[in-house]
Amino acid sequence: MLTIERILRPLRRFDLLAPRPRLAAGAGVVLLGLLVPLLSALGGATGALGQSIPLLFLVPVLVASVAGSGAAGAAVACVAVVAWDWFFITPVHQVTIATVRDAVALLVFLLVALLVGQLATIVRRRTSEAERRANLSNALYDLSMALIARRTPLDQLSPLTERLSAAFDLEACAVLMPDQWGHWHTISAAGRLPDELRVEQNRNVAAVALQAHEHGHECRLGAVDGTRPHRDRVLRPRAGHERARFIPLRMGDRRVGVLELLLRTAESLDVEREHLLATFANGAAIALEQERLAREEQAAAVARESDRLKSALLSSVSHDLRTPLAGIKAAASSLLEEDVQWSDDDRRAFAAEINSEADRLTRLVSNLLDLSRIEAGVLRPTKDWEDVAALMDRVVTRLRPRLAAHPITCSVDEDLPLVELDAVQMEQVLTNLIENAGKYSPAGSPIIVGAHLRVQDDLSRRLRLTVQDRGPGIPLAERDRIFDKFYRLSGTPKGVSGTGMGLAIVKGLVEAHGGRVWVESAPGTGSNFVVELPIGRQVPGQVGPAQPRTAAGSASAI
Repeated sequence: MLTIERILRPLRRFDLLAPRPRLAAGAGVVLLGLLVPLLSALGGATGALGQSIPLLFLVPVLVASVAGSGAAGAAVACVAVVAWDWFFITPVHQVTIATVRDAVALLVFLLVALLVGQLATIVRRRTSEAERRANLSNALYDLSMALIARRTPLDQLSPLTERLSAAFDLEACAVLMPDQWGHWHTISAAGRLPDELRVEQNRNVAAVALQAHEHGHECRLGAVDGTRPHRDRVLRPRAGHERARFIPLRMGDRRVGVLELLLRTAESLDVEREHLLATFANGAAIALEQERLAREEQAAAVARESDRLKSALLSSVSHDLRTPLAGIKAAASSLLEEDVQWSDDDRRAFAAEINSEADRLTRLVSNLLDLSRIEAGVLRPTKDWEDVAALMDRVVTRLRPRLAAHPITCSVDEDLPLVELDAVQMEQVLTNLIENAGKYSPAGSPIIVGAHLRVQDDLSRRLRLTVQDRGPGIPLAERDRIFDKFYRLSGTPKGVSGTGMGLAIVKGLVEAHGGRVWVESAPGTGSNFVVELPIGRQVPGQVGPAQPRTAAGSASAI
């Protein structure tokens, strides 16, 4: 692909300030050859420009000195003295100098020309040094910007290799790293690296990279390591491959990778550019080391989070596990007492206690299993077309014995269509939300459960399920955290039991359906938990609601 960078690259390699003595001397002589006939045509030494001949002859000297070197300027100055004497000082066309004045003039001109040429050479050299230092500063600035950019460490390597390739006008460069099995891979590359110089496709390249990596010094193709077996030795490189350099990347004593460079020429770099190259190599090493540290930090964070969850699980579940087990143990032990004559009512009470505590223990274990499946990503909804009103009725009917102290009001839109969802999982969502509302609401306060159809601005339809209570409310700072695993509100009364898993399970099940859940609350005014699910296309053959609502209007009180 033809790009502006590819078009301008040859022009950038042609440095106008680079010294070219022969070309500069030739240009100066040609310019002198043009000035001589021009000045002769204008009358020579007696013409209008006769007095300006020395000044005009300084121009070729300046050109040769600036474009070439001091020696080129001196050579052109000598030619200018001879041309001036031969063509413009009487007697013309002779080397003879007739007067002392002419001899002094020629000598002064030669000295001035040599001095001007030397000064021009010094200016050119200092200009070239200033430009080189400016390029060095720009390259270091680009390197620093690449290292401090807000990217992951491996993302920093891409701009770093690009800036390295531009700063040294490389044909290509690449950062190489071995994996845990010792196979080498290219992590980042810039430019066009030939296939025969890719570490993944050439065993010789991989062997050179390994040698540079292990021994900690620069290697090139063609160097044979005599300590290796014959089959592992590096073969003689093909033509042009001697331009490939392999520089080890280290952080202290730690080996982190290898920098592969493909130069355009086999010429060695000067000291300053070698230092700049070492700086870029150190920058690449820093990026690779940061990547390793980031991986270790992430692993440590995962381990800390795992320990935190284990501690939270033990602290949250231990009490709720002991309580039903203790109740079952006490009731069963009482029934086994042979020296006590229990009445039928007492035996039924003990059996009911065992059954209730077993149900409580079953719910706790089910929550743990559901949460583990959600975390593993294996809990997938099995969707079917469901009547939401019937689903809510089943949930409320099942919860009525446990929430007898809270009147539950259901509000369902009349035109609510059938919705494609997993009925078992949605029943679990409503169960957890309603139980949570009853747990944190004062006795006698109502719980309002709603199901409504919402049409978005893009005309997409969504089912919105709401569970509203009259509890103490949730502080703003904790509204996002209540859906975290094992999290419980600060200031929860001691008489309110719980494990902090219910709302986390709600969030996982809702998100598995492609929906979202949030809470709207204010301290002292209660809370409104909202579940929003996408509604697919209408089920074929369905017109309006799937079944008539059983309650008058759209609400029923239980």
